[in-house]
Amino acid sequence: MSPRMHFAQELIDLRKDMMYMGREVQRLVEMTLDVIINNNLTKAEEVIDQGGEIDRLEVEIQQQCVIMIARQQPMAKDLRLIMSVIKIVTDMERIGDQCQDICKYCLRLQGTTYTESEAFKRHVNKMALGVNTMMNNVLQSYYEKDVEVMQQVCDYDDTIDARFSQIWQEIIEEMLKDEDFIHVGPHFIMIIKYLERIADHITNIAEWMIYNITGDFA
Repeated sequence: MSPRMHFAQELIDLRKDMMYMGREVQRLVEMTLDVIINNNLTKAEEVIDQGGEIDRLEVEIQQQCVIMIARQQPMAKDLRLIMSVIKIVTDMERIGDQCQDICKYCLRLQGTTYTESEAFKRHVNKMALGVNTMMNNVLQSYYEKDVEVMQQVCDYDDTIDARFSQIWQEIIEEMLKDEDFIHVGPHFIMIIKYLERIADHITNIAEWMIYNITGDFA
């Protein structure tokens, strides 16, 4: 195999490794969704326990990128791909961290009985579903090289930001009405804060994917 063909195969493998990490992070997001909506505390423990694997994948992929740059001195679209992967796996790792943070706060809510009969809880669930959809769409759009869907993912971040502001206000109002909720409300605020951050990282991933494909920043 010629050096150029070997490098081309390394780039293919790099994409595969990034997508594997993406699917693992996607699985954590889906498990976190189950924790939020169904109060599945067993899944919460699983998410917390799996953070080390995501960290390992990030380090391995970034090391691959550094070695490829040093050995091959890539240019143009090849360099664009490698730099994009470095950025993308960093955001993926942070999503994994924030899934763990959400699950830790959900465990602190153990024993509470707030359901979708409360508007704020209903809207938290919808926010979590929206974030999960963003994660699914960004990975699928990269697989299909669909820049239009990537841009839609970026645009949807504004919807998540609006939901964060709405739910934050609902939680504050509930704390003012119910003294018992004062000790619980801050946990829900942290949960929506981390959901909003996950959406931000997914948006970053979509922007780097657009750059990888087009050479333009979203």
